Amino acid sequence: MLLDERIVPGSIQRRHARRRESHVAALNEWAEDVGSRERRKVPWFDPESGGVGAAVLVLLQDPSRVAAHGSRLISRHNNDPTAGNTHRVFTGAGLLTSMTVHWNVVPWWVADPDIPAEQRLSLAGAARRARPHLHSLLDLLAALQVVVLLGREAQRAWDASGTSLPGVPVVRAPHPSPLAFNAIDKGTGRVNRELLREAVDRAGAAVL
Repeated sequence: MLLDERIVPGSIQRRHARRRESHVAALNEWAEDVGSRERRKVPWFDPESGGVGAAVLVLLQDPSRVAAHGSRLISRHNNDPTAGNTHRVFTGAGLLTSMTVHWNVVPWWVADPDIPAEQRLSLAGAARRARPHLHSLLDLLAALQVVVLLGREAQRAWDASGTSLPGVPVVRAPHPSPLAFNAIDKGTGRVNRELLREAVDRAGAAVL
C-alpha cells in the first residue's frame, strides 16, 4: 500500500486514477476548488480512505512536503515517518483505512517554497484563512462519529474555528511526527506515543 514510485512503481499513479470514485469524488472536487481559489497546491483525498462515508475524521496541521509535492495525496500510506506512525497507531486500534478520512486544518503546505514570499503566512495565519474551508468540508462528511485532532496546532485551529458537531466527540492526541512521538509530555510525564495510542483507542471504541 506504500505510496512511493521509486519503491512501488505505479503506486501513486494507480491511486490517482481512483480519485473520482464515488466515495471521494465530491471531496476531491472540493479540494480542487480550494486549491483554485487559494492559488495553492492542495493534495487530494486518498481513495483508500472512507471518503464521505468515513466514521472518523483525522485532522493534522498542514500537508507534508511528501503529500504536497510527492504523492499529492493526504494518506496514511505516504512514505514519510509521520504517516507511518499514524498508520500503525490507527491500525493497532482497529481503525482501518476505510473507516477514516485524513485531512489538515490548513489544506496546503504552509512552508511550500512555490508560494511567493510576499504571500506566505504563519501556520496560525494560514489556519485563520482556512477556517471557512474547514466548515465547508465538515458539511460533506455526514457519516462522522468522531473527530481526532493530532497535535497542538490542529487543536488550536479547531478551537479557534468555533466548530461544533453535536453528538460527535472530539479526541485530542499528540502529533505523530517522529519528534513528538517519542517526546515526554510535560503535563503527565508520559511518552507521547503512549498518549497517542490511548487516544486513538478511545476513538476506536466510539465507532467499533
